[in-house]
Formats: sequence, structure tokens, C-alpha cells
Amino acid sequence: MKRHICTIILLFCSCLTPATSSTQPASSNELAIVGGQLVDGFGGKPLQNSVILVRDNRIVAVGKVGVLDIPESAKVIDSNGMTVIPGLWESHGHLMHVGEGDPGEFPANFAARANEVMSAVAKISLLSGITTFRDTGGPIEPQLALREEIESGKKIGPRLLFAGPILKQSKPGASAKGNPFLINSVKTARQATAKVIALGVDQIKVYGFWDLEILQAVTSTAHAAGLGVDADLRHILAYRTAVEAGVDRMHHVFTADALSDYDAEDIRLLIRGIKPSAAGPMANILRGPYIVPTIEMRQAYVRVFNFPELLDDPRLAAQYPPDVYTHLRETWVNPPSVPWGIGAPERVKVAKAKLKRFIEAGGREQIVAGTDAGAPFNLHSPLTRELQNLHQSGLTAMEVIQSATLRPAQMQGLEQELGTVTAGKLADMVIVDGDPLQDISLLQHKIVMVIKNGQTFPINHLPALGKSHIARQEFR
Repeated sequence: MKRHICTIILLFCSCLTPATSSTQPASSNELAIVGGQLVDGFGGKPLQNSVILVRDNRIVAVGKVGVLDIPESAKVIDSNGMTVIPGLWESHGHLMHVGEGDPGEFPANFAARANEVMSAVAKISLLSGITTFRDTGGPIEPQLALREEIESGKKIGPRLLFAGPILKQSKPGASAKGNPFLINSVKTARQATAKVIALGVDQIKVYGFWDLEILQAVTSTAHAAGLGVDADLRHILAYRTAVEAGVDRMHHVFTADALSDYDAEDIRLLIRGIKPSAAGPMANILRGPYIVPTIEMRQAYVRVFNFPELLDDPRLAAQYPPDVYTHLRETWVNPPSVPWGIGAPERVKVAKAKLKRFIEAGGREQIVAGTDAGAPFNLHSPLTRELQNLHQSGLTAMEVIQSATLRPAQMQGLEQELGTVTAGKLADMVIVDGDPLQDISLLQHKIVMVIKNGQTFPINHLPALGKSHIARQEFR
């Protein structure tokens, strides 16, 4: 009996994120993704001629063509010649930043437009293959409102996980009065952490240098509430304190602190931790904290320095409201003057070399892909370029995929629901034209469909070229 395959758009991807796609997702109570290679996220041998059955928003069965029956009522997606992987995670991004050169001012200047700006970023991210987005610091109330709109189907975007206000320790002798999230004692650490938790966040974010006992008060309060702690740190001394305090995830490691040296004991500390255990609910059992290198945060400067024409791409202008894009152009007039860009080419080389040492010393299972998306020149979405950075630094292609699928789900404590293509889990997947295990850059150029929560989003990368070529096939 003949079965018609649903149409999927097979087009090319630009170096930027896709400008457009179907604004309305296709939905069906039953889906069958048939014929392609499945990389399920666990790291084993890929399954050829796979069949993945989805009902509503769950994966209900995984098998092979000719073995697993396909329901007559299912909408069939032909994945022959392609690879299916779990939905990707952006583990360090900012919805309220778009790559502007004045990140300290932009959120305040556009506070009244927060929903509009973040909605644009959410759409760009989903259509880049990101089905889960961890925002590591931003305005929590509009973020929660956007999440509700996405979950209700009013807008499209990834699953959103928030940190809310960022906790900082005040400088010695400085007062924390008037700022509930600026901490100067163990007591205020517990109070501030509890206040952030009460906002409904999914993780706690800390920044800067900390006294050990004060940071321990933050982590213990967060862990008691079932939340993990992310640390945005920029010096090896701060990393040492964070490991001892029980921080669960450390960001910008090797990148922000690229020019300082790491001896063998520093590397060992990051890999094994002080007391490796599962004490923190999001801890990597028997290892140190998860590491989010964010090399692309620094690489973004190099890209713009070498190719400033990138900022004139009309597809970039089409992604945002006109006044937002105008603001971006005004803050990009002199790229070398933007903070953190000085010495970027050499810093990237050094960061990759240090990450390679860390991987070779045994830290490969701790690496999680995150980019600081939205930081200066770091245009949404840079995740697939970060995956190439991780591959160049020593992760295998399979490990690279796990760094953006399985590992972040484990890190977040959501591995029972997300992170792999497994029966019973939520139906988040990406279909790639070709084999990313042989060429990881295909994730940047050849994503043809995103499936999030059982809904399909065909990707159209070249809208200006006229009507898309639609291929229809038959399955017997």
C-alpha cells in the first residue's frame, strides 16, 4: 500500500541563522520519521533505516524499517539520506541581548520592548535547531511571560530555562544595601538566593569573585531547593573557590581567562573536583563541575574583525525590528573598541589549546556546549559554530553532539525527559541533510527540520530565491 511522505524543504543554510521559516508549526497527533540514520544521543553505533514514532508530544517507539510497524494514521516524514539527532540545547544564552556593542545599556534602553526582542531571539534559536535554551541572566518577569506564550502556542521558540537576577558579592568594604542581589555576608547570601528561587527560576547564576563561605551559602541554599548553580567566572582563583563551594556548572572556562596558565593540579581540580559526589542535584556524579567553555563568545570578535561585511547582511536586518537593528549598527561602528575584543585572535588559540589539554586529561564528559549568545557580535544563534570549536579542540563528532543534547539534559536534571531520542521522552529532534558524524559543520548548514514537543518546523533558508523546491516521494 502506498504511503505519501510529508513534504520537507531541502534547502541550504547561510552562515547566519535562518531568516525565515514556516511561522506556524505543522502538527499531528502521530508522526513517523522513516528511513534515516538515527544518532540517539547515547553515543553508541547509529541506527540505520530507523523509524521513530511520535504520538502527541512523546516518542512512543524507536526501531527499524520493516521491523517497526507504522500506523496508518501517522504523518510520515521521509528522512532517507539524512540523520536524526536529539534537539539541541543552548546552555549559555541571553534572550535580551542580540549582539549589540553596548550590553550594559541595551536591556535598559529596550526594556519596554523586551517581549518583542526576546520573541525574535526565541524564533531565531528554534529555527537554528535549538529546542531548549538556558538563559543565564535576564529580566525574569517578561521571560516568564514569553515562556507562557510559547507553551500555549501563541509564539514559537525553544523550551526556556531561566536564571533570573545574577548574584554577585560586593567588593570589600562596599555596602550591599539597596540591592537585594548584591551579597556581603553568609546571611545575605542565603536571603538573596531564596529571593531568586521565589521568582520561579530554573537555576541560580553567580558572577565574579567570592569568599568561600559566602558562595557555599548560595550553593547549599540552591541545592536544598533542588536547583543547580551556574558560575560566570573569569580567573583560575575564582574557579578554585567555585569547585570547593560546590558550584555545579562553570562558564567561560579557558576563554575569559585565556591568557593565564593552568598547571596540572588546576586541570585535575576541574576534572575531579574537591569531593566528587552527587551532593548537588545537577552534579556530574564522581566528577567536578560541568564546563561550558563559550569559545564562540571570543571567536565572534575575530569573525567580525576579519569580515565586517557580515554586519551588513540583509538577513540579519530582517530578523529584528528596524530600530533594534539600527541600534546594533550604531554600536558596531568601531568593532575593535568594543570591550573584550582586544587580543581576541590569540585568546581563541590559547583557549582551544587549554581546552584540548583538559579533554585529553579526562574532562571530555564534562563539556557542555554554550556560547554566551547575544554577547557583542555573537549573533543569534552561534551554537553550531561552537560545536565546531569543540570538535577542533578534541571532542569526537559524537561527543560534540552529546555536548548539546545528552550532557545539558543531565546537567539540568532533565535526562528522563530530554537529551536523547528514546521511547517515553519528549519529542525534540533535529533532522540534518547528511551525516554530521563525518562533517559536524552540517549542523550549521544543513538542518532541514526541527521537531519540538512533537511539532514540526520545516526550515527555509533562502526565502529570497522564490518558490521552494518541494520533493515528494512514496513509501511502500
